[in-house]
Amino acid sequence: MSDTILDLLIIGAGPVGLTAALEAMRLGLSVRIIDRKPSRSVHDSRAVVVHPRVMELLRPIREGALVAEIQKESFNLRGVYAYLPNWFHWLPGCGVDTTTGDSKHKDEDNKNNVLMDLSTVMWGDTDFPNLCFLPQYETERILEEAFNAERGRVDYGFSLEDLVQENGVVTTTVRNTYRDTTESVKSRWVLGADGGRSKTRELIGNKLDRHRSDLYYVIADVVFEGDIPLESHAPGKGGHVFPNGPLAFLPLPAENAYRLAGQAPPGIKSKDDAKLDEKFFEDFLLHKTGRKFKVKLGDWQTVFEITHGATDSYRKGNVMLAGDAAHVHSPIGGQGMNLGMQDSNNLMWKLAWSKRILKASSSEEDYSEAQKMVDAILETYNTERLSLGREIVKQVEFATKMLAISNPLVKFFRNEFLRFMVPSETAKMNFRKMGQLEVAYAPSSSTLVFENHSWTAHYICSPGERLPNIQLEDGSKLFSRIDRSKYTWVILNHGSENDEEEASEAESLLESWKASIVRVSAAYMDQQVSFPVITQRAYAAPQVLLVRPDEFVAGVGPNLEYFLDELRQAGMSDTALASM
Repeated sequence: MSDTILDLLIIGAGPVGLTAALEAMRLGLSVRIIDRKPSRSVHDSRAVVVHPRVMELLRPIREGALVAEIQKESFNLRGVYAYLPNWFHWLPGCGVDTTTGDSKHKDEDNKNNVLMDLSTVMWGDTDFPNLCFLPQYETERILEEAFNAERGRVDYGFSLEDLVQENGVVTTTVRNTYRDTTESVKSRWVLGADGGRSKTRELIGNKLDRHRSDLYYVIADVVFEGDIPLESHAPGKGGHVFPNGPLAFLPLPAENAYRLAGQAPPGIKSKDDAKLDEKFFEDFLLHKTGRKFKVKLGDWQTVFEITHGATDSYRKGNVMLAGDAAHVHSPIGGQGMNLGMQDSNNLMWKLAWSKRILKASSSEEDYSEAQKMVDAILETYNTERLSLGREIVKQVEFATKMLAISNPLVKFFRNEFLRFMVPSETAKMNFRKMGQLEVAYAPSSSTLVFENHSWTAHYICSPGERLPNIQLEDGSKLFSRIDRSKYTWVILNHGSENDEEEASEAESLLESWKASIVRVSAAYMDQQVSFPVITQRAYAAPQVLLVRPDEFVAGVGPNLEYFLDELRQAGMSDTALASM
């Protein structure tokens, strides 16, 4: 295969495509990224948060400079106020007088505003213990500036026209919209990160099973002026939720600035159905909350229908899909952008591994076998992300339906449940799940995750889970010892790196392959910060963990030989093993 062929062409320069481009460059792949827009968007977006798990995955890019910039430009959420009506709010004459914006039962109304204080959330072992609130256009700016700093460049004004796959090469036709000319780009792989109306997905014939909800939402960036009728989150910013709206205010970096998201008034299904000016939003908020707001609009307002769905496959041959091109759902919980960025991370290390396998093939016969191995590796991108994406889409769809219910009796029980749950420790624990720190791959979803066959063993985690970032005996944390480009063989509690015991046959083989092997010992349990809780026996037990470059655990077992057997049974060739 000619060296002039590009490794990866990325269609779409949103946060998903830019994450893929940065990871591809870091891992040694040649990459080009195009976008049909004339330039990067500077105001329209739906995502407002970068989750802890994504921050962990982005950390190696530019040696930590990228996540440092996100932390600098974002802010953490102080808490969430939920404004719940009195139990009798639905009785005639006992609710909110929306003509004046004043509650007829002001004292009772204040008592029903419940706070979830996020300062005591149990984030566990992550080094990013909060949600980084930042508008998507700012996240994109930071990602693109990092890409530019690595001598990358987004080719704006280039649209996808066609693509053809043949003999392991994708020939893509792209149109330069400035000059109205076309060119052919040859690459090993193509990633379609081009949104819910993906041209890439259309060209490869994959289907997105999109469920319409008949729910229309209004979203706008606003600044509140004057006396703001919301509870204070001093000394920090917080979110505000009116479940009966449903309506939410998510804070933005500027003073008194919020992303407003709420169910549209009846009959409004697009921007053409209403004049989205200050008066519209002041009337809209009065109707939804019974409170008077003085609104100054930002640069972005829109109306859209909430849909949910996932594609039938994340790949066809050497063309992959990620982000909204593969899954769409409502913005509740802020899962979409973060899920798509994790798509990119999952795929890039597998492409880099695949490139190493192909490069190590010395003959035509070897190359043919290598392509089969690569196909098996890339198929795990499809199976892992498809299974996980569908699960998250279902969860978000259920949460969206619960917020949008109109039956008064059901709403009553929902609100009473929220009154109990919002300030509870159980609700705070769910923020770790929202932050995607508990995402895990079922062994049934991947040939690169090995079921634990040792029923009596006690390990610090199970196969498919995120690696616990435990405290080590030498004062460091386990994440600091993980190779973010290749697999890491973690030999835990078998003796320190300075022990002069004779290497096993398996360890000698791995060393000949220049594998990343670390011998570490866990600190005592009283020095650990773990949630969910890891037992003292698990912290102390000798064990070996095979850790992927994305910090997910491929398997846990008693020794290195166990994993070599598992990998060979999974069909891994020596070439694949030597380059993993």
